Amino acid sequence: MSRNSRRCLEVFGLELTRSRGEWRLIGDTELLNLERSVHQQWRWSRGCTLRLEAQHWSAPGLDGLELSNWQRGNFNQLDYEQPLALLESGVIDAWICSAPDAPVRNGLTALQLTTMPMHLMVPVGHPLADRSDPIAWDDLLPYPVLPLPNGSFPIFERVLRQCSLLPCAEREQAMKQAAWFGQVPVESMLIGYSSPLTLHLFGDEWVRLPQRLPVEVGDVLMVRDAYRDHPRTQGLFNLLRDHLSQLAAPHPDVIVHRSPVAYVV
Repeated sequence: MSRNSRRCLEVFGLELTRSRGEWRLIGDTELLNLERSVHQQWRWSRGCTLRLEAQHWSAPGLDGLELSNWQRGNFNQLDYEQPLALLESGVIDAWICSAPDAPVRNGLTALQLTTMPMHLMVPVGHPLADRSDPIAWDDLLPYPVLPLPNGSFPIFERVLRQCSLLPCAEREQAMKQAAWFGQVPVESMLIGYSSPLTLHLFGDEWVRLPQRLPVEVGDVLMVRDAYRDHPRTQGLFNLLRDHLSQLAAPHPDVIVHRSPVAYVV
């Protein structure tokens, strides 16, 4: 931590602690948040560079995007707690997160960019990879599933729980009784997730199962209510829409919303 950071903490009477890999403030942040709000209003009103961050499921679709007068922040957020706090306090100016867990709350505007399905993926050679008959959810029990940060995506996790795709005693027991257990690396038996726009990241070494998760996902642009109708919000939305439209062209199951649509849970 720099000397200037320590001095600022002294001025505002705050402390810093590290939690889940992120620095978090301890103490009364009201005065600091007022200063942040003033600085943010200055940035928006004077045409200064604004800061955009993105959740890691959305980030792969934003590779190569030219952002004029926007600074790329963290495009690999693994949960919602930290970027949400940064958006609400005015540290960042916009945030792209993923439905169905995009937070809807007072003071924030959520604009739906895309809507799409979520597919299940397995490595080539996986026992399920060449199945031509219908696959039941129980058929997935003997295999490990790509882990998620616990509690970070409650709605998505609820869907996974309904489909028996979360770690549990039943899955552990089924894995230990499976013929593959102890014979091949666990990674070769993994079940992962992919949207149509991230399928290319898996390459030729993974295949998509015919089964879909019973949930729609998508990209959501979040800004504070004060900047919902700002021309730069509309400009960013249009830029993202046009970029995502090009990526979605080969994928008829991806809907790109042509104008800002309020996201609702």
